[in-house]
Amino acid sequence: MTIDNAREEKKIKGEKRKHQQNDQVDMEMLKLREALEGKLRSNGSKVLKSEKAQKRQNSEDSEDEFYKQVKQKQEAKRAAKAEIYSRKPHLIPSSPERVVGKRLISNQIASNRGLTRKRNKDHKNPRKNYRDKHKKKVINRRGQVRDIRRQKGPYAGETRGINPNTSRSIRIKN
Repeated sequence: MTIDNAREEKKIKGEKRKHQQNDQVDMEMLKLREALEGKLRSNGSKVLKSEKAQKRQNSEDSEDEFYKQVKQKQEAKRAAKAEIYSRKPHLIPSSPERVVGKRLISNQIASNRGLTRKRNKDHKNPRKNYRDKHKKKVINRRGQVRDIRRQKGPYAGETRGINPNTSRSIRIKN
């Protein structure tokens, strides 16, 4: 199983859980409404205003309890997440253990680089290095030889005219 598949399954499970919770909430609300409507029907129109107020109060209390439960669940979930993702203090390394005989060398001593200058990152990859060298040579060559200008339409003569200083075969007189 790849990481992407695992993430997708986790996401789908989370969505299913959300839908189940929403369904439970809807069912509880329906039960409350049916209970209220059943009591109203049984008493008919003789229900007093005070009884209606009491029923409203009861339904509000039950809703308040439900919201409190949801809030507690959310807080517990956040606390669990915070605990999972919080940084735990790492153990501070104690003093190095005593070695009998000669002490071990460090990685810096083993590499034996001394004082070396910082090298260009692009020159590490030979293909990129040669590509950059070629690009530089092409740019330098433009100073010696003009690049070929392609025709865009039918021949319409020279746009710049003829430069008499560059013609070599026949002398052009002004």
